[in-house]
Amino acid sequence: MLASARVWVASLIFAVIASPLAVAPPADAQQDISITVELEQLPGASVTAPSGENGSPGDTLYYLFWLQNTGDISATYRLSLDVARKWSAMLPQHTNRQAGPLEPGAVEIVPVAVTIPSDAEMGSTGATTLTATANEKPRPSDYDTVVTTVVPQPELPRTVVAPPGQSGAPGATLVYEFQVRNVGVSDAVYRLRLFSSQKKWSCSLPAHTDGRVGPLAPDQVATVPVAVEIPMTATVGTTCDTTLRAIRLGRPRISDEDSVTTRVAAPSGLTLSLSGQQRAQVGDDTAVYGAAVTNNGGEPRQILLTARSTRGWPVEVAGRDSATVAVPPGKTIAVTLAVKIAEGQGGERDYLIVTVQTHGGAPVRLQAVATIMARQMPFSAGVRQ
Repeated sequence: MLASARVWVASLIFAVIASPLAVAPPADAQQDISITVELEQLPGASVTAPSGENGSPGDTLYYLFWLQNTGDISATYRLSLDVARKWSAMLPQHTNRQAGPLEPGAVEIVPVAVTIPSDAEMGSTGATTLTATANEKPRPSDYDTVVTTVVPQPELPRTVVAPPGQSGAPGATLVYEFQVRNVGVSDAVYRLRLFSSQKKWSCSLPAHTDGRVGPLAPDQVATVPVAVEIPMTATVGTTCDTTLRAIRLGRPRISDEDSVTTRVAAPSGLTLSLSGQQRAQVGDDTAVYGAAVTNNGGEPRQILLTARSTRGWPVEVAGRDSATVAVPPGKTIAVTLAVKIAEGQGGERDYLIVTVQTHGGAPVRLQAVATIMARQMPFSAGVRQ
């Protein structure tokens, strides 16, 4: 009986399932079904590194990484750096190691300073990786790497070039014009230092009393006069090396130097003096000086007298570019020097270099340096009608 009942129930269920009429929905039932899924908005991160560069040991290179928010919401980011062993890197504009906030799609530039070790081997490389991690959950992150290659220091032209050496008698002052060149790729100021191989000799920078030259544009050359005073007690035949060193202020902090040799010569019997009195005033274009050459020897001397300005202003000697005069024994010859001051340069400071050279035999150069400073015109109490 129980078995017959189970068979009947099973037959009924099969009939219901098999019959299409049993599962057909009503004619007016809804046929379309709509499903709505809401997706969560998230932050995003994308880091892009620039191309790698070459540098020499000790150099610091600056790379600009790109950080972009690729998500759907505003986000801030935590920054971290991974560098090669012994190399160093820093975030000069993100010292708190945070970036942002960035709106969706926005980009922020992240500078990275990479310093090559001073003992790095030529041809070696250093990888620097910047990682940015969003502070908003689920905290997505991204990273990219830049590779720096170590190369030898490039050969640069000399920064300091010395002129040829001169000879002078004890007590004489010789002026040398050194050349200082900016061998960098940006404007630069150089600090100047002087060194003498003889303790009792004196050397100075008459045109650069503050010990600096510049700013100089890339490849620009400046003339730096160096005055060397020979002591009265110097022995004939003695030599002295005067060295000018120029130190670049800023990066890269490079320096260079060169030397000039001065030899002590026997006195020629000639002395040169230069008056410090000048008559130029603002509004004039000429400063007038007097040069005096004395022959203390027992024979007449034929001399060539020339003069020039450290600023390149024209100088006339007795109305000409140079003057050849005869100086009798025991006599003094006076010669007028006229400095043509450039337009608009009234009140500027300059240095006048006068040279006397004997004709025949060993040349003897005697130099004197003076300051050119145009005075202001005196105030006029009356007015002409």
